[in-house]
Parts: sequence; C-alpha cells; structure tokens
Amino acid sequence: MHKLTTFQTVAYEAVIDSESGVAHFLNDTAFFKEFYALVVGSNDNVIDVGFNIGMQTELLLPLTKGVCYGFEASTKIYDHAVAKYKDNPRIILFNAAVSNVQGKASFIDTDVWGAGSLNYTAGMEYCSVGEGYSTIEVDLVMMDDVLAKASNIGLIKLDIEGAEILALDGAKNLIKHHRPFMVMEYCHNALSFEFRDQAITSTTLFGYAKELGYKVYNIYGICLSNIDVWNTSIFKDTSDVFLIPDEQHERWVTELLPVYQYKIYDKILARMEAALPLQSPHYFMLTALPSRIYDSINNQTMSQSMEYMAEIQQQLNNTLESRDLLFVTQKLTRRAEVLLALIYDGDLKSAYQLGSIKDLTASDLAAFELQLS
Repeated sequence: MHKLTTFQTVAYEAVIDSESGVAHFLNDTAFFKEFYALVVGSNDNVIDVGFNIGMQTELLLPLTKGVCYGFEASTKIYDHAVAKYKDNPRIILFNAAVSNVQGKASFIDTDVWGAGSLNYTAGMEYCSVGEGYSTIEVDLVMMDDVLAKASNIGLIKLDIEGAEILALDGAKNLIKHHRPFMVMEYCHNALSFEFRDQAITSTTLFGYAKELGYKVYNIYGICLSNIDVWNTSIFKDTSDVFLIPDEQHERWVTELLPVYQYKIYDKILARMEAALPLQSPHYFMLTALPSRIYDSINNQTMSQSMEYMAEIQQQLNNTLESRDLLFVTQKLTRRAEVLLALIYDGDLKSAYQLGSIKDLTASDLAAFELQLS
C-alpha cells in the first residue's frame, strides 16, 4: 500500500489564521470541525490540551453548553489566552504542561507560537526555530489530578508537540471513567520522548490505544487496527488521529463515520478540483460548485455564505475566459448556470437570493436571468 499523498497534501496545507496571523494546517479546522460536530454532546465538557490561541476551543464551545478546560505551557501564549477569553466563564485555563507525572519541568518556549515542547522536536526543525526560543520552568500536571472532580467529559483534544501519549497516561482514570472521544496529534515529534522507559516509535500508540480500549482512525476516516494499514498511514499521510471508544465503535462506523467522510471528502475534492482546468472535458469543479453553494447558504450565516461566494467569484474570474463557458457544459441545471453566472458578475446578493429559494418556479428563475448583464 501507498500513503494517500494527495489527501495529505490537501489536509496539511498551511493556512494563516486571519485574526492572529498564526499558521495552522487546513485539517485543524476544516476536518476537526466535522468530527467535533458528530461526537460532542450538547451538555459535554471538553478538554483542550495545548490550548494555544483557542482555535479548537472556538470550534467546540458552540456545540455544547458545557465548559472547556484548557492547558497551555507557554507563559506568553497562556497570558494571551487569558486576556482574550477573560470574559468567557466557560473557558477554564491552566498554565501548565501535561504529562504522566507531577512536579516542575523545563519547557522550550519557542518564538514560533505552537512549536514549544518539553523536548527538542522535529517540529522545531520544521518551523525553523533555530535560536528563537527560551527555556522556562513550568508546572507539570496530570489530568487525573487536576480534573479529578470534573464531570461529563465528552472529548479530549491533545496537541502538545510529542508528549501526547504521556498526557494520556496521566489521564487513565479520567478516560476510564468518562470514555471520551479523543483527537490527538501523533507525528514525528513523539520520537523525541520516552514512554515506560522505551523510546516512543510510530507503533507505540498502536498498542497503548488497545490498552485504553480505543480504536484509532486517521483523519480520512480509515481504521488503523490493521498493522499494515497503520504503518502505511502513521507518520506518513496523517499527523493526527481520532480515538474512538470501543463501546462507541459500532455507532461510529454505522452512523457517524459515513457523515464525516462525506463532509471531508468533499472538502478534499474541492481543493483538488480547484487545481484543474475549468474547461476540461469533465468540468469537475463547475459541476460540484452549486451543491456546495447551496450547502453554505442553508447551513451558514449570510455573511459566511457571501464570503464563500466572493472566493468563488475570484476563482471563476481568474480561470474562465468568458462567462459564456458556464452555459455550454451540458452538465449543469439552468438554475446552477444562472447561479454561477450571477456570482461571476459579482452580483452576490442576487446569487444568495436564488440559492435560498426552496421551491423555485420558472418565473422565479426567469426574473434572475433578467439580472444577468
């Protein structure tokens, strides 16, 4: 078997957060958002280990009435998070590194936000940290101790630059009691750590997840219980994994996973199609765009949909020599042709109105056709 190189290229495309300017990978928001929506209950409390700027917490909190317990070791990032969320009582922050022991530890606090770790890692090389760091003393805590009295933990997210397995090991009782779904980074950074007096390898989690009673999936929704599949994917086409409680596995496979895969495959295909010529014989992107626009209109705010259509307008203007090409594919409905033409012309308000109509009549469509310049 070969790794899913194209999927990996799309999922781990670097994206800049518009508010903070901090870089992250596409899957950190586009994929995880879909997973969270499926597994987080309306009254769940959640744990964000490696809180950073709060990106994951902001995806989680709208899904539940519960609270988020956030752990951040970097003092400067913690201070930023405290200031940012000081008026949100549902976010409870701890300035500490999470592991399987308590005490004090040295933490490499990098100038590149999010690359800091208890040990020097491959991620620091990737981020070209160089001499841009300081070593600080931090509290080392175990979730079993800090959150011993926490209730209704439905999800744990871990991204602490290689120390994720140690953090899991320090939360065995919490995991046993609450049986949360989990999302964790598992990449080459882990190779800088030891677990049970042995160097962590790519297969350490393979055995440890079984001890915890969990099935491991990569971010594309592929089960990694087969060791050959594991070795094809881990550290190769995925740097993050989902951990599914054994007792939830049947529900995950039959009810939740198909929804997740439909969502993220469409996101992957949208990125791939955007790189194809719009005038190709199959018109891959054009045929998929209308349904994505309708989905945005039906499931997002108007401002979000307008922003999405503005991106499509730029894409169409940059790649189509003429608007007339929208009407010759023989693969689009007349409504879809008019919708895309309105977007091409920049009449996003009319396009939004057209996409919002549930039961479109011929006279309705004719009125929109008249608006085409």
